[in-house]
Amino acid sequence: MGEHSNSEFFTAEERALSAEFLSNGFIVSDAESPKILESISDNISQITKNWLSNNNLGNKTFDLANSHEFVPNDQLNDLRLTIFAEINKHADIRQRYFSLARNTLSSLVGNELAMQNKVNVSIQQPNDESSVLPMHSDIWTGDSPFQVVLWVPLTDASKSNSMFFLPPNKSREARQRVAAGEFNSMDQIEIEYKSQLITMDVSYGKVLIFDSSCLHGNVLNLTKTARWSMNCRFTGLLTPFTNPERRLGTYYLPITTRAATKMGLSLLGSQEG
Repeated sequence: MGEHSNSEFFTAEERALSAEFLSNGFIVSDAESPKILESISDNISQITKNWLSNNNLGNKTFDLANSHEFVPNDQLNDLRLTIFAEINKHADIRQRYFSLARNTLSSLVGNELAMQNKVNVSIQQPNDESSVLPMHSDIWTGDSPFQVVLWVPLTDASKSNSMFFLPPNKSREARQRVAAGEFNSMDQIEIEYKSQLITMDVSYGKVLIFDSSCLHGNVLNLTKTARWSMNCRFTGLLTPFTNPERRLGTYYLPITTRAATKMGLSLLGSQEG
């Protein structure tokens, strides 16, 4: 069953999108609802302003990109945890987040999806070593090989305040070399493939969907602006869930279960009973 056997069932646009994603490992596109993106950004900003006030740090000229002028790096983790807790109290946050790339996710992953049970928030302020995320691959730590990550910047992300990414062919090569015993650490891999890493350039108003099995991470932010972003994982509802810590019903929750799937599950359940 090759690609040729079902390609005629996709539109030309879907075929092009799929080919780009499989080749590059990522897609950058416009947010499908700018107003909803703005509403999420406003929520994050307001939570942060409240946190600043509660910590007597002032907030009169605060915006996300200049957060380092208000938030000491040694208090950044407390702010992250506060935002994570507060934004996920919004009953519709996952629905709004999904709507930022609903059509693209449908084309790439499917129209029956499971979504991570929480949305995550990352803050990378200038010269903050605690915000550095070393090279890693989600699949190497037990995540589903069928998942993608929807990564949404709330500020312009480029250069060292963005993330780096190793394309699929090179990530596969690195995994094979690890299996062959050529590398003993991620640091060695990062040094070996440094010239082939892609630095993502994703401005506010765009979204990034990437294959999280590819190696990725970030470096020390040496720019003059902070980078704020959100991320959340999506996978097909009926794909295998092999990691007990990443299973459906806890880590992932169904979001777009279709009528026929509900019908079949209902019938199976009644037969088992």
